[in-house]
Amino acid sequence: MTTSQRRRALPEADGPAPIEPDWDAARRRAAEESWAGAILERVREDFSRWRTRLRIPPPGRDSEWTHHAFCADGTRLRFDPERPHHHECPSCGTVLEGEPWDGAWRTQMHNAAASQAQRAALLLRLGDAEEAGAAREVLTGILEQYAADYHRYPPHGDKVGTGRVMPQNLDESIWVIALLRAVRWSGDALPDRVRELARHLAEQVAALLEPQIGEVHNIQCWVLAALAECGISTRDDALLERVRRGAFGIETQIREGFREEGLWYETSAFYHYYALAALLSYREAVGLAGLGTEDARVLARAIEAPVTLAYSDGLLPAYGDCWPHGHLGDFITHVAVASAVLPDGEVSGRGYAPDPVGEHPVDLWIGSRWEHGASRPMAGLNSVAALVFGPGALEHAADVPAEESFLWPDSGIAALVSDRARVTMRFGRDVGMHDHRDKLAVDVEIPGAWRSLDLGSGGYTAGLTQWMRSPAAHSITTLDDERQPPVDARLLHGSEERVSAEVAWDGRRLERTLQLSADGWSDVTEARAEREVPLLWIFHGDGEVLPGEGAEPAELDGDLPGQDRLRDVRRLAASADGTVSATWDVPGAPQVTLVLPPGGTAYAASGEANPSGRALGVLLVRVHAESARFEARFTVPSAGRAT
Repeated sequence: MTTSQRRRALPEADGPAPIEPDWDAARRRAAEESWAGAILERVREDFSRWRTRLRIPPPGRDSEWTHHAFCADGTRLRFDPERPHHHECPSCGTVLEGEPWDGAWRTQMHNAAASQAQRAALLLRLGDAEEAGAAREVLTGILEQYAADYHRYPPHGDKVGTGRVMPQNLDESIWVIALLRAVRWSGDALPDRVRELARHLAEQVAALLEPQIGEVHNIQCWVLAALAECGISTRDDALLERVRRGAFGIETQIREGFREEGLWYETSAFYHYYALAALLSYREAVGLAGLGTEDARVLARAIEAPVTLAYSDGLLPAYGDCWPHGHLGDFITHVAVASAVLPDGEVSGRGYAPDPVGEHPVDLWIGSRWEHGASRPMAGLNSVAALVFGPGALEHAADVPAEESFLWPDSGIAALVSDRARVTMRFGRDVGMHDHRDKLAVDVEIPGAWRSLDLGSGGYTAGLTQWMRSPAAHSITTLDDERQPPVDARLLHGSEERVSAEVAWDGRRLERTLQLSADGWSDVTEARAEREVPLLWIFHGDGEVLPGEGAEPAELDGDLPGQDRLRDVRRLAASADGTVSATWDVPGAPQVTLVLPPGGTAYAASGEANPSGRALGVLLVRVHAESARFEARFTVPSAGRAT
């Protein structure tokens, strides 16, 4: 069946009615397509494995934020279903005991239950008679326990809102979506008694969550999507209307949450897809009548925008709070779901090809990403959504648009692209809690050779994440060794070869200009303070810095946040004309010439947490002054972009 045929097959509806998978088509897909059959086989394996491992944590002890499930070195702790009080770092061997780690274990086990519920629904629909019987038993048991005990879990949460089973309203929402979707997908294959249990649970969850709606945010999108599932389960049309058209309902989230270019306002690629997953979940639950065509087109545009943002190999920039290793291929589930639930959005799947080399666990769509010991990895398409809905627009994933310069004034991102490099600067508005306060930051790619990446972030409680969020970990200029305040930046000029922007606060001002040249690019920052203060230009990239002759061990003065994580600091020798030359020890790295401001000193150092896996070589220019001009000229060894 082609994409257009699938679109015509979608039912029209006068009121909210879920968009359900065509289970006969999914069954044929699993029998005839090797990738679909492999996904279903992994689901079988995981269902069997979790039948003996799953122990739903009873009421009595609160769940905790999953970001506590990290070692101080940034490594996620091993999740062992058999050891609720033993939490080991697979990297350094550290064992953590007690709270909050026990509570984070409980949260992960509740997530595992939600994932198992979805596997049960799949086997009820796609398995043989014996598998369907086992799946019905498991799903019934999960629903019976949660429906009976939900009111006994005490409301709690010290991060974002309140949950009962989960530590905040976000996790509570994702958990209940998975459970109610599993019941909805199972349909008449479940007894009426079990569907009544689901309705009872939905009523209780809705009473907890609806009063917590109050802003435009990715978390609120999840709460609304959960309320939509609750409204469908309980047949509460008034609730569904409030979810859609309330003051901070779905329509407001879409119209105010996305920038004109299609990027979620928080800029982080992770939170972009996170919000989008919630909004697609909403559309799946309420169907075509639950969202207008123009809003659907906004969501389709949100599928396309990251393709422009991605580097040449599909790696996504990790701006702000963002896991640093995300590729377009990690989000093929979004494309498969969008193809089914946005027929009025004209979804494009260009650029979302699965990893052609690596193997990955099956993506259950909701609820599986936090699990350790996930399913046996497989190559190629690994999305349950593609199994049940069809690959849709992923049929055109190999059609990757040519990379070229772009200017996104509403999102605050500009990229200059030549045959030698792509140089990107970010400006625009402060985006709230996930902003790293790094306006005018720069990231660079020399395709196939070298990168200067934003480091992103890890588990929020990990010590390494504090470095990743710090000014010292970004390619920016700082004033008076201070972090930028929450402040908006402003575009001054944008073209295919030059971009200039400024950020100003409290009598201080930074203006940065990037300009393509025949053999690379130039980077000029004008810094001004209200008095003489330390001014510091920072730029990092792949590999250790090769500083040229005359470099000497040194120490950086000052107290810039994150500076304590810089090691092997060396003072670089300047030429008679006041310039310093350096490069990095990675083939294809650019040669940089730094034009020092009067009284300025250049340094090289090593940082941490480079997403490329290479060393992180840092260049710094420091001067005490009221104002200074920092100029860097980058020369790329040879032309020729990777294909």
